[in-house]
Amino acid sequence: MITLRRILLSVLALAAPIQAQMLARPGWAGSGITTDLWWKHAVIYQVNPANFSPGDGTPLHGLAQRLDYIRSLGADALLLTPIQPDATHAQQLNPALGTPDDLDDLIHEASRRDLRVLLDLDPAIPSADLPNVARFWLNRGLAGFHVTGTADAAQAQAAELRKATASYLGQRILISDSDLTSQLHLIPLAPSKLTAADLRPAIDLISNPTADARSLPLLFTDSPATPRSLTRFGDGQHDLAIAKVLAALLFTTRANALLYYGQELGVPEPASPNTTTLINWSPLPTPVKNHPTPTPAQLEDPKIPYVAAEDADPDSLLNWYRQLSALHHGNATINDGATTTVNLDDQNVLVIVRKPKAITPNTPPLVIVCNLSAQPATLSLKAEITKLHLRGSFLKTVLRSDKGMGTMHLESMTIAPYTAYIGQLRF
Repeated sequence: MITLRRILLSVLALAAPIQAQMLARPGWAGSGITTDLWWKHAVIYQVNPANFSPGDGTPLHGLAQRLDYIRSLGADALLLTPIQPDATHAQQLNPALGTPDDLDDLIHEASRRDLRVLLDLDPAIPSADLPNVARFWLNRGLAGFHVTGTADAAQAQAAELRKATASYLGQRILISDSDLTSQLHLIPLAPSKLTAADLRPAIDLISNPTADARSLPLLFTDSPATPRSLTRFGDGQHDLAIAKVLAALLFTTRANALLYYGQELGVPEPASPNTTTLINWSPLPTPVKNHPTPTPAQLEDPKIPYVAAEDADPDSLLNWYRQLSALHHGNATINDGATTTVNLDDQNVLVIVRKPKAITPNTPPLVIVCNLSAQPATLSLKAEITKLHLRGSFLKTVLRSDKGMGTMHLESMTIAPYTAYIGQLRF
């Protein structure tokens, strides 16, 4: 018979390794074994701690002060760009970013907000060092890694890290640029031109994964290695509207979404490689009479995104991202519905139809219409919807990036320039 003493000794023996792992799963309730995959419909927020939020003290401390903001975006995980000094010191923290205590505080505070913390790893880390490097950071409570690159070395690194993450409790994950056996693989939404003809094949590719793909796509428009989308696609006149259309595409496919810090605010590409990307975290100034939000003249630098001002503006890019993230997490059709694109390339309009597994009054099909031109687009979708064996006569608005009102009739609808419209198919 197993005695109480033996049970207690067994529990004590297991306590130390579990304690080292528990922060990777917020709300840890014991074993960490669950059928709910936190990364299945995830939003991941990638941050360079060095210039995200200087705040008081170290960059990591400043980042910890902004976790409520990151959580307000519906983020499920925080992905840190490399925080080690270099590849040969991969088990150390760059002292310019903070202390190990700062990192521990960040992980603890993130866990309290149901945020996991992930880490970009330098692809130059020697393969012989990789198992120890992985264990070092996983034992600190990190929830996984991102492997950069598509070369053979990156593939080998991914294989080694899969073994490491699989040996830990708490659903540790691996994000890869090319490995289709990791939990998530990155796919850029980066057409050469912002046109329906360029974007539709990319959406189709995401919607129809290859047979050997065991991982889920993680879609992104901005990253440390690419110029910011606002600079790439903005025309100087419709920049905000274009940014909202791109955001709609990011959140309404079957893919998970990766946000690179600041894109939700409309941060442009820095003027030069040595220029720091800044975000204004200052409180709102006293508003001018009859102006609930600050006027440009009140801002320290109108070119720097002002978080408090966007937070207070219901039509801001920031609040548009929040609405889309909520839809991405909470809508069953977005989560699991099939995806079909409609060819309206000649009108430069991208139409995506999301069909749920079972059509009910509570789970109707969704239609996403994106006008990618500077002119209004008038179109009829009735015939296309009928070809898909779907019934409906109008779209009930779920979200729209312009200030239009009312439903959209399938026989004839007009979409304003650079506008994203999301509606439920009704009849």
